[in-house]
Amino acid sequence: MKIGYLGPPGSYSYEVACQYAAETAGAAECIAMPSFSSIIEGVEQGQLDTGIIPIENSTHGAVASVMDLLANLRQSSVCGEMVLAIEHCLLSQGTSIESIKHVFSHEQALEQCRGFFSSQHPHMELIPCSSTSQACEMAQKYGNAYGAVASRAAAQLYDLAVAAQNIQDNAFNQTRFLVIAVTKTKPTGRDKTSIVFAFPDDCPGSLFNVLKSFASRNINLTRVESRPAKHIMGKYIFYIDFSGHVDEQICIAALAEISEQVCWLKVLGSYPIDSRRMGR
Repeated sequence: MKIGYLGPPGSYSYEVACQYAAETAGAAECIAMPSFSSIIEGVEQGQLDTGIIPIENSTHGAVASVMDLLANLRQSSVCGEMVLAIEHCLLSQGTSIESIKHVFSHEQALEQCRGFFSSQHPHMELIPCSSTSQACEMAQKYGNAYGAVASRAAAQLYDLAVAAQNIQDNAFNQTRFLVIAVTKTKPTGRDKTSIVFAFPDDCPGSLFNVLKSFASRNINLTRVESRPAKHIMGKYIFYIDFSGHVDEQICIAALAEISEQVCWLKVLGSYPIDSRRMGR
């Protein structure tokens, strides 16, 4: 099995991919990919069996770029989720935190540590890059004046020192990852379903009526998000996660009712709920 993750090795996506590989029967290979879109395309085109992508963080919220990509899934679907406890560290080549002037990391990681830097090290320039592992590569390349926000595991992998640990603003910082594959899961009795939809017009009560379709059947919603439709100002597409499996009769009825109210509805996938708090 080939498992795609946002590389290089050492990213939080890498940790989750390794955990997923360890739980998979048979041989599994974790393959570093340059972007979230390349992960999804790799799965869609059959170059990867599975993709691991982050969808939301308990501190900084949704990963908007991934949400936009999910709306365009064609062959693949969401078949699982994994939740990782995120513990950010400030890494550098040197041992002195005072020497660090510039800090690289993925934009999500930087935002999750925004309070730490603004209150304790406001002089440090925060520079977004494609991943926490790429941040480590750059800190290693440019010397003591450059640091990276990444995990303790990444520090060992890239031979960097931990200048400060647990620098995330939220002590209970977690990131939820989705597992993407060209497969569908069967109901387990403890599942979650993700959907995305849009309305034909902006009318009063449109979203209320969709939510009512769930509430009237006592279906719990675990997440509601919206993203710009991008083709016209003021138009949005909506993402909802709800408890239950798409093959269960109560969910079938709810989705059938909703499909009559919207102009477009896509079931992204049903999958077992991950109740674990993954850590190190």
